[in-house]
Amino acid sequence: MSLPSLLAIETSVETGSVAFVQNGKVTLERSFLAGRRPSATLWPALEEVMREVASLSAIVVGIGPGSYNGSRVGIAAAQGIALVHGCRVVPICSFEGVLTRTRRALAIGNARRGSYSLQWLEEGRLQGDFSLVNETELAKALNKAQEEGVSILSFDRGEVFPVEEKQQQWIEHHSSQSSVLAQAFLSRNESERERLLQVNAEPFYLREPHITVGKRKSPLER
Repeated sequence: MSLPSLLAIETSVETGSVAFVQNGKVTLERSFLAGRRPSATLWPALEEVMREVASLSAIVVGIGPGSYNGSRVGIAAAQGIALVHGCRVVPICSFEGVLTRTRRALAIGNARRGSYSLQWLEEGRLQGDFSLVNETELAKALNKAQEEGVSILSFDRGEVFPVEEKQQQWIEHHSSQSSVLAQAFLSRNESERERLLQVNAEPFYLREPHITVGKRKSPLER
């Protein structure tokens, strides 16, 4: 399967990015502060990178975990561009967009409502599914990772986790990079790529979004 030209988009993390990869090499990458308005901050970087693009073989997009709104913005942008270029969107977990310091790494996240996610990576690739733990189990996992010399990474800063200060300092704060996401896709074998090309892009969330349903008022109360 020939994939000479890839666009990669990452908007689910604090620092978003867009990259164009041609024949396996990153020819242009632009970063931006995604913040609370990724739908606005993405476009200048995306427009600059797209000026270099004549055609696309596929579009890689980071689907989180991270900002749910940011993930949706990146996926929507990727789907719109894919429609124009007649190519597929490739969804990849944003943890694979991090260059890990050690061969094996533990990725952790704040899943809210008193739960925390644990996800193992091997040479930058996800290994199995994530698990949700409480703060006691999180502290035990951090101690074990530290004892084994495994790097601990997160898209959240260490201080958001309810563990001892020394454990918070073990947590490396990262952002996913679009160019690394593209390479994570290209490093897979042909059958793995084919499988990913058939997957529908949806936000990766650690738990179902909590949606508050408004109470219906009677016409007399409106």
